[in-house]
Amino acid sequence: MNNEAIEKLLKLIAQDPQRWDAYQRLAGLMLQNNEFHAAEQYLLQAIHLRPDNLQLRLQLANLHMRTQQFAAAHEHYKQAIKLDSRQAQLYYLDARALKNLGRTQEAILRLRTVTKLDPQHIQAFNECVDLMLQSQQLEKAAEVLKQAVTAHPEYAHFHYRLGVLHQQLQAPTEALACMNAAIRIQADFAEAHHQRALILQLQGQREEALRAFHHAIAHQPNLPVPYNNRGVVLCQLGKYPEAIADFRQALKLNASYASAYCNLGLALYENGDTAEAYQCLETAITHAPTHAQARYYLSMLKLARGEYEAGWPMYESRWQVLPAAPLPDRQLLWPGNTSLLGKTILLLAEQTLSDTLQFCRYIALVKTFKPNQLIVAVPDALFNLFNEMWAHDGAIQVIRQDGRPLPHFDTYCPMLSLPAAFSTLADTIPATLPYLQVAERHQQPWQQLLGPARRLRIGLNWCGDEHNKYDHLRSIPLYLMAPLLQMEVEWHSLQKAFRREDHIMLKRFPMLECHHPSLSDLTDTAGLIMQMDLVISVDTAVAHLAAALGKRVWLLLPQQAHFRWLQQAETCPWYPNMRLFRQSPGTAWESVIDHVHQAITDELAGR
Repeated sequence: MNNEAIEKLLKLIAQDPQRWDAYQRLAGLMLQNNEFHAAEQYLLQAIHLRPDNLQLRLQLANLHMRTQQFAAAHEHYKQAIKLDSRQAQLYYLDARALKNLGRTQEAILRLRTVTKLDPQHIQAFNECVDLMLQSQQLEKAAEVLKQAVTAHPEYAHFHYRLGVLHQQLQAPTEALACMNAAIRIQADFAEAHHQRALILQLQGQREEALRAFHHAIAHQPNLPVPYNNRGVVLCQLGKYPEAIADFRQALKLNASYASAYCNLGLALYENGDTAEAYQCLETAITHAPTHAQARYYLSMLKLARGEYEAGWPMYESRWQVLPAAPLPDRQLLWPGNTSLLGKTILLLAEQTLSDTLQFCRYIALVKTFKPNQLIVAVPDALFNLFNEMWAHDGAIQVIRQDGRPLPHFDTYCPMLSLPAAFSTLADTIPATLPYLQVAERHQQPWQQLLGPARRLRIGLNWCGDEHNKYDHLRSIPLYLMAPLLQMEVEWHSLQKAFRREDHIMLKRFPMLECHHPSLSDLTDTAGLIMQMDLVISVDTAVAHLAAALGKRVWLLLPQQAHFRWLQQAETCPWYPNMRLFRQSPGTAWESVIDHVHQAITDELAGR
């Protein structure tokens, strides 16, 4: 402590109490010694003598900021602003005090004033935008960033931030232009290359996105996130080995990166390594127990393994991952094993027609809980079939899922939550067949049209909805069925619609009788199926419908099949009347067709 200097200043004050500058200098010495209270008192004395001195007000306000007396700091910054309302830095300092007081909107107004008085104040622009984003003022933040770009056209970071904000505001074209501008100014701006790649990916420009990810990684090779995101694009392009390498590199850089473990698991699964995929997804959940995607994909692997006790409850994570219509109040969800006496329960179809056809078997089990009424909401394509099925049951009402308000209900359950509600295990699956029927009036026209079977009568379904994400895996080109269609069998197409290439092939296969003009909905298809001795189908709703009606079904499955079909087995516990023909790893559909050909040969030999 400079005691000598302090003594001199005190003597000056004793000789002349109006020496405000001596009080100011004393305050400075106290601050050097961290004697904040003494410094504050000396500054207050100086201000008392010179209340219009801007520097004194500013020193005291800064002292209050240092001691976290933010309200006092704000008051003195206000006084300083009154003394000089054109000094931008005073507004900036006051904004800091207001921010610490939680008075966000007032802080934003102060920062807006700073940028008007001094457009070169880069930090004020950035902090103003930060506060606006924290308070969800996205459009206003974009306006401030546009002003920042105008004031600083060569400052790449402002272009980048504006691009990120445009993306949040669902304006990808503007976002991309901003990223391009940022990269033009600063070619090695890795974050801009990375964000540009994400925008291109969302626009479906995957190859261009891949190139942008390459640039991002080249300029900043030690960050895990770009490797993970590039791996996702490589998966979308079907380049699984390259994707796997990227996910492994991301994990090398961050060993606890849950999303990278999750994505690695998916890539490994698609590449045929289900064992390591399972391990990766489990590891992802170890690092992030609530990671919805990892839980969802792991649940499906568990279900594919027959691990139903853990798999079905975990499968509820699908609601956090899959795009779906909003569910009713979760408080009304029926958990199973609780009385429904006197209540109305709503069962909601979800996902695909195949799922609804498979899990509607639980309707009979729900009914054993004696609800007053059971409402079944299904897609329009299934309404006629289901409505006629339960038309004579006064306790069951079938309605269309068409966006109209739902009728009153006390509790509800989505259909794919019913296995969890009933604690379904592999050996407790409700597999009594048939659990669907079709009225005789829908069968008679087909009986009259087809007449008595001349030989083994087989219904064939070789492709599904081409818009399905996995259709390229499950559907089989019609020309590959040629070895089967040349057999001494009565063949009937169960296809409601054909693809362009099918029309050409059908001319080459006149032995395949087509009925699509008469298949207006699945009720008609069900009537036709009932005339078959056997149905051969790829994994579509037709296979489920045939099996649920009690018909024998031979199902042709790709190597990576839906979890409902389990793994490896040739039989299915959900449908005892079904035989599974699986595509072996690394083999084409021709080998599956060869197995089916032999099976039909054996069938004919046994007739």
